Amino acid sequence: MMYVLVTYAFRRTFLTSFQVTWLNEGIRSLQISTVLPNQGALNIIKSINLNELKLLFTDNTAYNPSTSSKSTDAAFGLPFAFPIDISSLAQTITVGFEGQSFAELALPKAPSTTDIEKRIIHLTFDNIPFAVFGGQHPTFDKFVAATTVGKTQTLHLSGAANADAKTAVGLLSLTDISFSVDSSIEGLQGLTARPVTVSNLDVNHGYPDYLLIKADSALFNPR
Repeated sequence: MMYVLVTYAFRRTFLTSFQVTWLNEGIRSLQISTVLPNQGALNIIKSINLNELKLLFTDNTAYNPSTSSKSTDAAFGLPFAFPIDISSLAQTITVGFEGQSFAELALPKAPSTTDIEKRIIHLTFDNIPFAVFGGQHPTFDKFVAATTVGKTQTLHLSGAANADAKTAVGLLSLTDISFSVDSSIEGLQGLTARPVTVSNLDVNHGYPDYLLIKADSALFNPR
């Protein structure tokens, strides 16, 4: 089969140089059926790195906080070598902590960029509910406490993704790409990773029973 393809490419190039247009049109309309061998289930998503993650809590969303990320990377691998550009991606992610699945992130289809050579997808998401399962509030509480006072925590991310992929033969829709990976995030470390700095101290005003003191303070967030 490889010999036939090489011969076909050579003949087409040779004939094109002599402007055999009627034959070129015939070749363009030629349809050839082929079968790709089934390699079984593929582990396409190799890793997901949450480089930055923000959760915003309110009184009404204690177990459904708004979640955003300005930098999330997903590394992928495919059993063929031709370049592929993931132009958009949708994911439903189940989040686990210490062996317990406790929440879900449903990311709608949104544009993404791809490092084609390294096969890394760069994506962002904004204001997505971090939907904690009803029976897993204690696990979520433990996760929040661990990331607040601890250093590095490990989340298990599993689920499925749908993607639009730009290839040499056009745009392809890839559906139900399953994944199951671990991802590490940095905790706040009780805000002790770097000393708190205080500057611009100003005794702004005096009252009969207290002083109004204004100051600037810098707190380090390790993300």
